[in-house]
Amino acid sequence: MTAAMHRFALISLPLMTLALSVGCGAGADGIDPSTVPASVASATATRVEIVEINQTDANIDLTLPGEVMGGRDAVLASGLGGIVERVRVSEGDTVTAGQILIQVDSEAYAAQRDQVEAQLRLATSDLERMRQLGDLATPQQVEQAETQVAVLQGQRRGVMSQLRQANVTAPFSGTIGQLDLEPGEFAAPGTPLVRVVQLDPVMIDLTVSDRDRSALSVGDMVAVSASGTGAIYQGVVQHIGPAADLRTRSFPVEVSVDNPEGVLLPGMIASVRVRSQVGEGALVIPQDWVVTKMEGPGVFVDVDNVAQWRDLELGAVIRDQVIVLGGLSVEERLIMNGHRELADGDELLVVREGVCCEGGRAVFGGQL
Repeated sequence: MTAAMHRFALISLPLMTLALSVGCGAGADGIDPSTVPASVASATATRVEIVEINQTDANIDLTLPGEVMGGRDAVLASGLGGIVERVRVSEGDTVTAGQILIQVDSEAYAAQRDQVEAQLRLATSDLERMRQLGDLATPQQVEQAETQVAVLQGQRRGVMSQLRQANVTAPFSGTIGQLDLEPGEFAAPGTPLVRVVQLDPVMIDLTVSDRDRSALSVGDMVAVSASGTGAIYQGVVQHIGPAADLRTRSFPVEVSVDNPEGVLLPGMIASVRVRSQVGEGALVIPQDWVVTKMEGPGVFVDVDNVAQWRDLELGAVIRDQVIVLGGLSVEERLIMNGHRELADGDELLVVREGVCCEGGRAVFGGQL
């Protein structure tokens, strides 16, 4: 055999082998389908991640900054003004409701009171004598005496009102928070003179965003801590504003905290922790897993590696989660990633599987 014939034989043998393989059932692309692993999905399948749906509890954990305020807080002034005669308290003193704190021109008003009361006693005595005279006193004389008594009674009420305004009194029991005043100074009408603060209980002022508003209700128990103290205090939500601030879209909230030792002081920065359970044994999923279409919200589930659409009935929104009231069942395989590129009936290539949910997050292989 010549060298040329030998090279032809070497080339022809592989070609004949290829021709035989094509004739024995190979595909048009030359690959035998029987040799392709069954686990390899179609090239058109969409890669997705899925989670098995289980019932869970929907909780909200919030930590909100606030400021310690007095349970009641009043800045007091003299309504009429005048010379400060006496300052009866000092900063830090504990006072009771009705206690006189500062006297402003009270002696002058007290003298007017004494004068009017003396005149009133005399007029009252004259009226009694007129009535005892019977027919000897004319109706005009009796009427005149009655009028004099009524006028003096009115004057007495007016002087007593002035005296009350001259004496600055505590409107409630509390502590003197601020006082910068000396006897002999002139206090103009309405000028702030003293601040009275109630320190037990204190109030924590804070705000809550509109998305977290559902986490709070009046009467809820919360945990409170404050700068400068290492203790945790129990507080109660006393008030939630009915309308949000138009600039911040947040709602004002007041939390009451018992403060028998007076450790929490007005002006301290506080931290309020709220844990609220808004759904027990419910189907709760992250909002991002929901697809919104023109006909309504829904999700895609995996059924034998094929995407199927489920219309959903949704309940309360809890921050970034939502409660599912209908349309989804326990143990269904919900598609959480890759779902926005799907259409009903699409083939799926599942690349990761997990369980829903813990703390609003899927769990994969024991890891969040």
